Amino acid sequence: MAQRSFRVVVITAPDQLDQEWINRLTREPDIEAVERVGLLNVGIDLVKQSRPDVVIFDRSLEQTENGIRQIFTSMPSTICIGVVAQGDMATLRRLVAAGARDVIARPVPYQDLVTSIRNAMATETDRRANALVVSDRGGSPTRGKLVVITSPKGGVGTTTVATNLAVGLRQISNTRVALADFGLQFGDVGVLMNIWARNTMQELFSRAHDIDDTMLNGLLQQHSSGVQVLLAPNTPEAAGELDSEILTIILDRLLERFSYVVCDTWSFLDEITETLLSKADEVLVVTTPEVPSLKNTKAFLEHIDAQHLVHGRITLVLNRFPSVNGISLQDVQKHLRHPVGANIPSEGQFVTHAVNRGIPVVASHPQTWVAQSLLKLAAYVTGDDVSTISLMHTPTKAAKPMRPEQNPAWNRRSLMKIVRGDA
Repeated sequence: MAQRSFRVVVITAPDQLDQEWINRLTREPDIEAVERVGLLNVGIDLVKQSRPDVVIFDRSLEQTENGIRQIFTSMPSTICIGVVAQGDMATLRRLVAAGARDVIARPVPYQDLVTSIRNAMATETDRRANALVVSDRGGSPTRGKLVVITSPKGGVGTTTVATNLAVGLRQISNTRVALADFGLQFGDVGVLMNIWARNTMQELFSRAHDIDDTMLNGLLQQHSSGVQVLLAPNTPEAAGELDSEILTIILDRLLERFSYVVCDTWSFLDEITETLLSKADEVLVVTTPEVPSLKNTKAFLEHIDAQHLVHGRITLVLNRFPSVNGISLQDVQKHLRHPVGANIPSEGQFVTHAVNRGIPVVASHPQTWVAQSLLKLAAYVTGDDVSTISLMHTPTKAAKPMRPEQNPAWNRRSLMKIVRGDA
């Protein structure tokens, strides 16, 4: 009798999703699918929803122990394997007590890992048969998280942060992510994602009360990363058709269908921006280490504080820092009287290469300092405990520019169509 195929979920760190042993697992003939998640809580939720056969934890010892215990107590027939820094007896006992079937020490001995998985699967086949049935009914729908990227100063990189954050959220959470361009007059999300469409969010303005799956499916543009993109109107005057009531309906419909809704905004406060800020679960305020940008940011932070405008978490993101001639982090925080929550380093070569090709840098140059910082920012947005301040880079491997034809998002013809505005 042939051995049946099985499904694996790997829960690792945001910057460890591309490890060789994970890639090799995807090529095993009896492994049906390998899902990678860079967030502990999101990974556990995915496991509880999809009920894979095997879960491999490759996090810190404490997080691995906690994750295995959660899975074992709720789904005892799911095989849990821990990957740890040291395979000593104390660690083995600790994880086995939590419910681990096996413990593998780094560096991962690939054949030992595969043998462990298959032996455990052979033992559990009969007992797991009933547990693999997933019900399509029951369970109340959950509302997604609204993430708003904003800045009171144009040209500081809000769209770059928004597009990369959306792709990063999709990569590390393996959940549904939508990206909406509320730079209503001259939005650039489509350019940075190499997407153009005749139909945009403007189609929703007059039909907000009729929004359903069919309507959204016709307007949302599928990016190669899996992110669904809602483009800004193609004509500047269409911005006047949107008010806070219609916007609220659009946001509600998106949040009913997506785990994360990322919104890019323009650089001034109006009814639309204030509505987005008031409804956001996460507000990322982007600035750069130059006096004009810091001046506007300080006034913006003071305004939203005085007006009690934001009810979610506010995080100040210092873009293009550290840079060659920028001021110090201490001076920035002293001037703004607000802590810097995250920094995105200045790596213009890679960012410019990505922008000009319509490929987010987290996809085109994932091992660069800037891409790793953006992925950590995505992990932070989900609630993962990760450090988002990085003032020095220790590269894991050489970051070579990706040739356009290597990435499915690249299409020179469609990108030039966006620039020209062709129908």
